[in-house]
Amino acid sequence: MKTVIFLGPSLSLDEARRVLPDAVYLPPARQSDLITAMTVHRPDVIGLVDGEFGQSLSVWHKEILYALTQGVPVYGGSSMGALRAAETAAFGTVGIGRVYALYASGELNDDDEVALAHGRDEGGYRAFSLPLVNMRFTFDAAVEAGVADRALVDGVLAAAKRLYFPERTWTRIFRDAAGDGLDAERLAALRAWAEAHYVDAKRQDAVLLLETIRDLPTPVPAPAADFEFQRTHLFEALYQRDRRVLHGGTEVPLAAIANHAALHHPEFNALNAHALNRALVLVLGEMLEVDATEAQVDDEAARFALTRRLRGPEALEAWMRANDLTADEFRALMREAARVRVLQRWLQVRRSSERTTHLVLDELRLRGDYPAAAEAAATQERILLEQHQLFGSTSFEEVPTRTVVVDHLSATPCRMDAHYRVWAEDAGFHTPGDMRVELLRARVAREYRQRISAELIDALGPRAAGVNGG
Repeated sequence: MKTVIFLGPSLSLDEARRVLPDAVYLPPARQSDLITAMTVHRPDVIGLVDGEFGQSLSVWHKEILYALTQGVPVYGGSSMGALRAAETAAFGTVGIGRVYALYASGELNDDDEVALAHGRDEGGYRAFSLPLVNMRFTFDAAVEAGVADRALVDGVLAAAKRLYFPERTWTRIFRDAAGDGLDAERLAALRAWAEAHYVDAKRQDAVLLLETIRDLPTPVPAPAADFEFQRTHLFEALYQRDRRVLHGGTEVPLAAIANHAALHHPEFNALNAHALNRALVLVLGEMLEVDATEAQVDDEAARFALTRRLRGPEALEAWMRANDLTADEFRALMREAARVRVLQRWLQVRRSSERTTHLVLDELRLRGDYPAAAEAAATQERILLEQHQLFGSTSFEEVPTRTVVVDHLSATPCRMDAHYRVWAEDAGFHTPGDMRVELLRARVAREYRQRISAELIDALGPRAAGVNGG
């Protein structure tokens, strides 16, 4: 069982490891940290103890719901974990401890009850202020011990509540309480008792949370996530931009990868335009209510694996890991590609006479490749016009189309990512027979050039061979 725990000032790391030694301990959770952990660590269970409040954006409720829908149970308690557990318990988050119970019951509502100022992780998250919720439990114990009455502790708590949470220290709290007119002698007695008998409920709840996770059966029971997860625009922005992935031992936000590509990829302009065009095609597909069948998605995945030379499931899994995709996300990507292809086929049918000739030529013009393509086609045409008798020298009808295709792929940069009959339609040929004719024309021209080259080498003798070899 792989466990991820977000832990900070509520419990020391040494104490936590004595309870749950094999967990992955991460710093207090910030926005996007939980979904990042889902990608980087792929946990079986998540424990949320501490989270950041003011210095960074807090972990989203939506991140917890996402983990639950992915079958990863989330346990929360002590601090930020108690807050988020109470807020998402109805969706399946498991709350642990007394602090959680106060929030779940509605007795506490404010985030500042568990907040405190603390140092960085290298200093062990040293606390610089007191969490108000711990004071409540401490003063409750003081009342039970007969050290103070309820009126006195309520007055001290009121003084503490008025303060901004980083300012909540024993000295400041009791000074303000004295300023409110409370009896100085009774305050001194209460402070001395409170410092000596401090109830660290947050620490106790953190230990209880770790013990609860430690004692879970294996495999961990799936969370009771009985709801439909809505991937809103804001969540998509968080997931697709702010989520971090691990490369070379460093976590990097997805947005940073895209930004680096924009400034360094040699073909970014074309890449960006193609990405936007693909998105626009998908928008059109939604408007036309066009979708792909499961068989078409399977075909698209097979074509993709062929193009990337991914031979077998293990190679595909390695590719998905390197490209930060889950199996479901890869399937969704292939579904998008299949939908795009369905729309492309629809367009080709609508242009049954012209096909894609004009579109391809304009794309060549935009890319700056048209003059070279036109010159190469003209050269082939000139050879065929001058050497038309070559067509009569071979019975091309006897050559299987597959042989012609393989021969062409071996001799040229052309690549087909599907059976040649399917690819012919994608490429804009009216029929596979039309493509066969063009392949034969290319073969005749290629064989003619090869013969002329051989004759030239023979005529020049060793000198031509030496030049060619050098």
